[in-house]
Amino acid sequence: MELRVMGRVEILHDGVARGVQGRTQRALLSLLVLRLRAWTPASLIVEALWPDGWSERAHTRLHVQIHRLRRQLGDGVLLSSAYGYRLDLAQSAVDAWRFEHSARSALAGDLPDHDLETLRHLERVASLWEGEPFPGVDLPETAAWQSELRDLYTQVREKCSEFHLEFGDGRTALRLLTLLTQEQPENEHAQVLRLSALQQTGRATELPEAFTQVNRALADLGLDSAPDLCAPHQPLSRLREEAIRSDLAIVDPAGELIPCSEDETDPTMRGSVLRRELAYILMATGRPHEALTVLERLEALHSGLGHENQCAILLRDMVAVMALIGDLRRALRLLGEASRLDGRTTGTDAMLRIIRALVLTHMSRLNRAEESLTAAGEPTGPMARQVMWWRTRSQIDRRAGRQHDAVVGALTALDIARRASAETDKGPLLLDVACSKRDAGDVECFDWYRTALLCAHETMRIPLAAGTHASMAKAQLMWGRPKTAIVHARAGLELAQWSGYWLFAGRAAARLAEAEEQMGDTPSALRHRREAQSHYRRIDFPVPFTHRTAASPGAGTGITCEPAALGD
Repeated sequence: MELRVMGRVEILHDGVARGVQGRTQRALLSLLVLRLRAWTPASLIVEALWPDGWSERAHTRLHVQIHRLRRQLGDGVLLSSAYGYRLDLAQSAVDAWRFEHSARSALAGDLPDHDLETLRHLERVASLWEGEPFPGVDLPETAAWQSELRDLYTQVREKCSEFHLEFGDGRTALRLLTLLTQEQPENEHAQVLRLSALQQTGRATELPEAFTQVNRALADLGLDSAPDLCAPHQPLSRLREEAIRSDLAIVDPAGELIPCSEDETDPTMRGSVLRRELAYILMATGRPHEALTVLERLEALHSGLGHENQCAILLRDMVAVMALIGDLRRALRLLGEASRLDGRTTGTDAMLRIIRALVLTHMSRLNRAEESLTAAGEPTGPMARQVMWWRTRSQIDRRAGRQHDAVVGALTALDIARRASAETDKGPLLLDVACSKRDAGDVECFDWYRTALLCAHETMRIPLAAGTHASMAKAQLMWGRPKTAIVHARAGLELAQWSGYWLFAGRAAARLAEAEEQMGDTPSALRHRREAQSHYRRIDFPVPFTHRTAASPGAGTGITCEPAALGD
């Protein structure tokens, strides 16, 4: 026999459900379920059911209710003694107790974080919730347990949403969170997650209205917004594309404003300054080719005016875009052009050498990268140069197998960036720390990946999100979780293909193939390895491929294309 007290109060005999009729009968059963397998004194039951006071009449009424309930439950279930009454049932026979145990176990942290199987377990726990516990029962004794069960259900739903956001499934997260915030408008954590889901699903234009609605709802409830709820709104002020385009329509609508000098405070430089900032936004939000077009036109303008310092800076910006796309050979050529201006420019030579070292590192040319970083000198000078120097140092060390040094370098770069300015772009630095900790075998890498993903989605950084998912897929493979790796690899591949970042697309496809191979899906693995090779060829990425024969249990033998060198 089983009892249902969530959504409805029913007794199940051999799978056949029969409702418990009458408010008093439901209240009595709820009290006994709450104190399952413990003796409940008659005085406590009488006080709960008839709070007007003890009387012989109340005692008689209790006996009548006990008799009726015992008849519904069947022989040997409702026991009585001098100590009172109790149900002779295991907690597994009652849906509310099953839900509580499952929820507390899932939320206790014993299951692995960042794992697809953990999400599936949480979803199974959420499916156990069949409605409000003890419906129609209004007793002080059960109210506390009802509240606890509701809180557990909320936590499980929030946790599921966090996993979906982490795995790049913003649509599912948004569906879950929209329902949750409608039920609980005062739940600020759920509201914060919903704003993140709006950003992740590309619905950032709805954020101002959503933010206003949340604050209005909280005000109606007499509550103030917590700092965490204000945080997701802050990136809205940094997404300046519309404002920049409006300013350009007034300052320099045709792009014909000729700068009289290279001084950025010069009013005639206003158009160039705005367009360079616009290029940054385009690059960060997944429109690299538009960014390159803007920078190329600016570089041509300043080159014609003999502004060599400005040209070197713009060439450096173009290198950054090409490095994100993965066109590293072209990036090196542009660095060569910028380097030829070194003797006649100020303040760009050291930074160009550092950037050159970083590009060479991604091409696995570590000796030349070391030479270029050494030529750049010590990590001194402007904060931005120090950050870039330590980033490059960390990545060289990581690819050279010096994992401890790589972690130190990545953390140093992040620390400098945090001290430099609140507006410093910390997203790539968070990813650097995650990758270095991953390669050092530190499970903390998953917390850093989650922070990097949160940063990417809050600031609408499509390249950062794509790269983080692809890199996290590798981490999941290292920890023996191919199913979860497939989820991250697919998310990274979709984002990278959509935005045209072919280097990240190649990496994500390669990770997806590796995970599928571990799962025994050789045909899909072969298809995605070929797709990865296609993406690398598209940008002439210098990764040699070798063919090898791979045998999978029950899948026959297939020829796969495997990259000989791949970094993050």
